[in-house]
Amino acid sequence: MKNREKKFKLKVLTKCCLLSSFVYTGSSAFFIYADETQISVPDYAEFDHSTLVGGAKNMDLTLYSKGNPVLPGVYNLDLFVNGVWVGKQDYEFKKNNDSDVAEHCFNLEQLAFIGVDLSKVTVVDKKQCSSIQKWIPDAFSRMNPSNLRYDISVPQAFMKRQARGYVPPEMWDRGINAGFISYNFNTQESTANHDTSNNTYLSLNTGLNLLGWQFRHNGISTWYEGQGNEYTNINTYAQRAFPSIRSILTLGQSYTSGELFDTFNYTGVQLRSDDRMLPETQTGYAPVIRGVAQTNAIVEVRQRDQLIYQTSVAPGEFVIDDLFPTGFGGNMDVTVREANGQIQRFAVPYASLTQMLRPGHDRYSITAGQVRNKRLLKEDNFAQATYQRGINNHLTGYVGTILSQNYQAYQLGSAVGTPIGALALDMTHSTTDILGGDKKSQQGQSYKLSYSKFWIPTNTNFTLAAYRYSTAGYYTFQDANLAQDYIRRGFTGASVSRPKSQFQLSLNQNLGQNWGTIYLTGSWNEYWNNTGHRTDYQVGYSNNYKLLNYNISAQRTTDVFGREDDHYYLTLTMPFDFKKRSVSLTQMVSDNGNSTSISGAIDENRTLNYGVSVNDIGYNRTSGSANLQYISPFTTANVSASTGRDYHQFGLNLSGAVVGHANGLSFSPNNVDTMVLVHADKAKGASVNNTVGLKVDSRGYAVIPYVTPYRINEITLDPKGVSDKVELLTNSVQLAPYSGAISKVEFKTKAGFPLLIKARTNTGEGLPFASNVYNSQGDVIGVVSQGSQLFIRTDKVQDNVIVKWGDNEAQQCQVSYDLTTKTLPDTGYKIIEEQCK
Repeated sequence: MKNREKKFKLKVLTKCCLLSSFVYTGSSAFFIYADETQISVPDYAEFDHSTLVGGAKNMDLTLYSKGNPVLPGVYNLDLFVNGVWVGKQDYEFKKNNDSDVAEHCFNLEQLAFIGVDLSKVTVVDKKQCSSIQKWIPDAFSRMNPSNLRYDISVPQAFMKRQARGYVPPEMWDRGINAGFISYNFNTQESTANHDTSNNTYLSLNTGLNLLGWQFRHNGISTWYEGQGNEYTNINTYAQRAFPSIRSILTLGQSYTSGELFDTFNYTGVQLRSDDRMLPETQTGYAPVIRGVAQTNAIVEVRQRDQLIYQTSVAPGEFVIDDLFPTGFGGNMDVTVREANGQIQRFAVPYASLTQMLRPGHDRYSITAGQVRNKRLLKEDNFAQATYQRGINNHLTGYVGTILSQNYQAYQLGSAVGTPIGALALDMTHSTTDILGGDKKSQQGQSYKLSYSKFWIPTNTNFTLAAYRYSTAGYYTFQDANLAQDYIRRGFTGASVSRPKSQFQLSLNQNLGQNWGTIYLTGSWNEYWNNTGHRTDYQVGYSNNYKLLNYNISAQRTTDVFGREDDHYYLTLTMPFDFKKRSVSLTQMVSDNGNSTSISGAIDENRTLNYGVSVNDIGYNRTSGSANLQYISPFTTANVSASTGRDYHQFGLNLSGAVVGHANGLSFSPNNVDTMVLVHADKAKGASVNNTVGLKVDSRGYAVIPYVTPYRINEITLDPKGVSDKVELLTNSVQLAPYSGAISKVEFKTKAGFPLLIKARTNTGEGLPFASNVYNSQGDVIGVVSQGSQLFIRTDKVQDNVIVKWGDNEAQQCQVSYDLTTKTLPDTGYKIIEEQCK
């Protein structure tokens, strides 16, 4: 074995797979085994030409002696540190005086950016610039030109400690200046008992992102025949994120946070912390609403009598899991309007559970402005502040206050983790000035107890979401506003139904393998000025047998007058695969009758979907319904129809979004929020893997409707479907957008037809394998492959290309081609034969 100063020669063992077998890609020593003898190989290698044949004998392998070569230049690369993506930037690679390999030179600022603890590196000069391995022992870097990925390996001892999933705020993308209109349009014509009515609904969520600010407006327009049109402004606001304080500033109309006090609408200013900016391992909320529709129905969701959501659903079970967050408190009142005119209502508890924070972590919200409630004669000014702090692993404390001219409230509470579960207890004291001649003042307290426990031995998730007791003199801010408004109108404030006690329960019991799950949810409410109480209970059992899924549930609702409304349901669902297409068969039995439905996708891409249902509600009353959904590149369209005894109904629903940017308009068949605008020039037909059925349009754009803010999102393209005249130079890009951002990613493409040149020298010899091929501008456009073939992509029908396998003039030649004189196919590879002179 020769020492390091002498070159180590490796023999080629086979005549195939030449380079792939012998290109050394590491930067430190590795080992091979021969005749059971371990041999240490130095940091570079020389390849023996004696086993090469043909033109390969002239191949210059010195370029590969220290790994896969990187040509000097500037590259836009995805940077990975210890396997974790940390951003995308331009990096310059150049040859240093003491090295013939092109490397990137790191300075102190760049080391800090990739997470290196600068206190553990030796700094001779603050302007020092060196390769990563010279800064840190055992560190190394590797750039892969084929996928524009730059990997850096740094020993953990030299890295700053960061939580898993941490993405540096410097890498968050605020996006581009752009705007959007997201819409949901629904119109229905219904005829019942020879009476025809038309209803139309339009929900608009609009936005403009400009210079890092986000301007938003959300509104709903409804038109009922005979009642005219009504437009409801849900909110209009501007916001901007400030990562240095992990907060969002909101100006305009929005909602209070609802973490300690019940949420309400306001017009003003708010600064609140945003836990989404924390890594996933260090960390809103909106409830999932479940129900059952008998026909094609409209589902409306209200909070505090304000319509916040409406959608059309097909017969059967439905799930609403895309509500906009509106805080953490206040029940959701759900109304299901059937096509035959029947209406069912139920409430979904919406309250925060135990709020434990990690030690040293805090959460705050500061809001000032005016109450926003168009039903009040006078909307009072107010200020609200809340603060939560994790004191240690077991204890979290929180305080809050609301201050207004005629109302003050103060809250103090704590949450503690115990061996028997997580427990939270807080007390709120309020002072309410009841308007009148003697200006009476009411004082009272409200006590809230929360408990949560997952019992591991029985797999029981038990949550006493809240038990609250309020004294007679206690008013919430909303109750105080309403009582004062009643007095302004000449009534008594005692007309307000103020809560006395409230009990909410959630129980989920897993019965073990193959035995299914039992669940129970319920709420019980009692009021000071009403002798009755309101209850809502749901109990159910779900399981599956092979492919059959089944669910049994019962629901009881009792209003304050003691009127009960009971329902029960049995649902059976069986999926089938039919010629690569999925079909689902559902049978539902309920107290309102039986329903059989079938749904599925007509095409493999699931862009055309259907549903058919037959309902039997007894007394020889049978109804049927059908709906067809088409997800086009521009919008999602759904047409529906149902008919039954003495009624029929037709409906149309359109939803999607239009995004306006500097280069025009782009469309999305989905509603949008935090989105990505993809641009791949001339790559029409490329599939965007992040969304089902999404393809790049004729202008090279596509809109990914939703990505996860402050988290790494990988955007990938599938070149299948792209013209053979366009090549994707990269097919994967990663980014971490701000919440609400319209980020833009560019996929570099190369236009031109694929050309395969079979070239030989003047003497008939083959060109050296792996020689670089340059165009007339001196850019590398390919390499010589096996059989002395040059594969290039070009948009020129006539050009000169240069093949180089060394630095001197004898180690290069030129191929001239002219396709105008040849008959070649219009599509696919163009193959010609030329001499390299």
